[in-house]
Amino acid sequence: MKQIKVIFATAVIFLLSSTAIVFNACNQDPCKDIICKNNGVCRDGVCKCALGFEGPFCATKMYEKFIGTFDGYYRCNGLVPKLRTLVVAPEPQPNRVAIYHIFENTDDVMYATINVEKITLDAQTVGNYVYSGNGYINGLDITLFVQQLNLTDSVFNTCTYNGNKFID
Repeated sequence: MKQIKVIFATAVIFLLSSTAIVFNACNQDPCKDIICKNNGVCRDGVCKCALGFEGPFCATKMYEKFIGTFDGYYRCNGLVPKLRTLVVAPEPQPNRVAIYHIFENTDDVMYATINVEKITLDAQTVGNYVYSGNGYINGLDITLFVQQLNLTDSVFNTCTYNGNKFID
């Protein structure tokens, strides 16, 4: 009888231990040790970043790879390209930038929205022109496709800027 009690007690302890181990092994939180920054949220062990942030822990502002000075050429409708050194500067939002010096008048500025490696130029009026467009960055190279409408004579131009980022 004593032997049956020991076997029964051993079986109960084994079942309880096995159940506890299986239950705890199945319910591990994959986000337990992950800290997402800038209002990012961990889902299934991966940070889902808030608008304007990227990276494994949402620590990088999307615009950071665009910020800097670029040397390149601005060309419209296949005409002779014009050398331009443009500056891309941050705006208060982490997915917005200002672009300076793309036009001949160096005081003009264009504003754009960043989405990972893509850039969208807001439709905006600068002088007698309405500009809009898009582009992308690939490493140190930036390409912008700009549509230009002359408000004076209604002439529409398609322009491209290709530049390379200065590295200090």
